Amino acid sequence: MDFGIQNQTDEQKQANKEYPIQNNNEGNKNQQGYCAFLTIQFYTPYFNVTETDVLQRIQGTFLPLRPDFLNLIRGNPDLWGPIWINATLIFLITAIANLRQIDEEKENQSFVISYVPQATALLYIIAFGTPIILAGVMKFLGVDLSFFQTICLYGYSMSTLLPITILCYFQNELFLWLIIVYGFANSSLFLIVNLKEELDKLQIQKKYIIIGIVVTMQLALYLFYKLVFFSYVNK
Repeated sequence: MDFGIQNQTDEQKQANKEYPIQNNNEGNKNQQGYCAFLTIQFYTPYFNVTETDVLQRIQGTFLPLRPDFLNLIRGNPDLWGPIWINATLIFLITAIANLRQIDEEKENQSFVISYVPQATALLYIIAFGTPIILAGVMKFLGVDLSFFQTICLYGYSMSTLLPITILCYFQNELFLWLIIVYGFANSSLFLIVNLKEELDKLQIQKKYIIIGIVVTMQLALYLFYKLVFFSYVNK
């Protein structure tokens, strides 16, 4: 009898140790509430990647038919890659656009700083605004993909623009349109192939709605990119 009582008491003590921990965790979540996204701690886990991780993920975007990228980031989506990719694009756009302008205007050579705020505003709006819309539509249609996973997936898809921007230095309109078409096809395939596992769980109509949105957004992005930043070519 004594041993039975002692065992029951030990179990109760163990339970009492566990429940407060659970209650404390729930209390912390409730305490953060809807304002949690305003704190630095909320975003810290999304920068927990190494340089090797980021480079590996960027390399994966140039292999659009491999469907393992989403599985790679599912447990650890990051914001560092999308932010770094767009910051690099801003630098490249400014540098390449000014180099082309200097080559064309031999007499009046000046550095155009206006590309920086223009590219910064437009690229970050596209990089984060587009996946917000996409994530909302997918969530509404029943796709089990988090907001940050969508931002990470879409942000890395923009890495295709890195070599395209460098190649925009060459003044050949046909060549520029060819690399724009390549970028559009590569990034669209990359997104669709990596979303395929989730899309296959949906009804066929919902599946094609999401594919249509992805293709339309990518087409708009690459046309916008060419016509806004490199429309001066071959004037």
